[in-house]
Amino acid sequence: MVNVSGSTVTTSTDYSNLQTAYGAVTFVNDPAQSSAPAASYPSCPAQNSSLLASTTLPPTPNDAACKCLQANLDCLFNPQTSNTTGIVGPLLDTACGLIGQVGSNCNALSANGSTGTYGLVASCDPCNVALIYAFTSADMFVTVSKLSFAMSIYYEANKRNAQSCSFGGNGTVNSKASSASATAIASSCLASATGTNVPTAPASASQSGSSGSSGKKGAAAAVLVSDSRALLGVFLMAAVSVVGGVLSLA
Repeated sequence: MVNVSGSTVTTSTDYSNLQTAYGAVTFVNDPAQSSAPAASYPSCPAQNSSLLASTTLPPTPNDAACKCLQANLDCLFNPQTSNTTGIVGPLLDTACGLIGQVGSNCNALSANGSTGTYGLVASCDPCNVALIYAFTSADMFVTVSKLSFAMSIYYEANKRNAQSCSFGGNGTVNSKASSASATAIASSCLASATGTNVPTAPASASQSGSSGSSGKKGAAAAVLVSDSRALLGVFLMAAVSVVGGVLSLA
């Protein structure tokens, strides 16, 4: 293409031919970009027997709003076992059953994709079981806002009697909670959960460095008791509730 001699550069015939070829290129500019029609998209199909999904979408999950809820509820899930995934379901069923006995319900937790109806706290993670490790067991809580919400509803229905927040030893009264009801707190925290939000993964329980590792082990040792103990507590709590109901009817 070119010949280089010292500081002198001379073009070859190939260079001239390529320059001529590039100059002869014509580009297609029709139709003009400005004349292109606006993009159009098909509408969502109507709900039918083959498509049961509602076109009403649920709220976008908002981690910050759910953490706000968890921090301000007055009865918090404080598990006595490392196997939190094994007891969240039974505890939630127990809590909703007890709530039903006092004339309320767990509709705020539910979501129905067919009808397009979503409860107040339906968008919160039902089982975010990432333990927040610290150096004392008192700082080890599990952020399960739905379960804590149900516990708080029952606790408040029983005039905030501390025993009604026990749930077999898996609940604890939040001394930093306000006097507002669980429903009012949920409305306040989740009012900002609008628009598009990209949920973030919970902070890892692993800590870098030897001090973080030893802190994690020390905290874990403070709370790791047998899973059967926690489950037994759940069943005993339910049994006591049933016996109490029978005695009150008698």
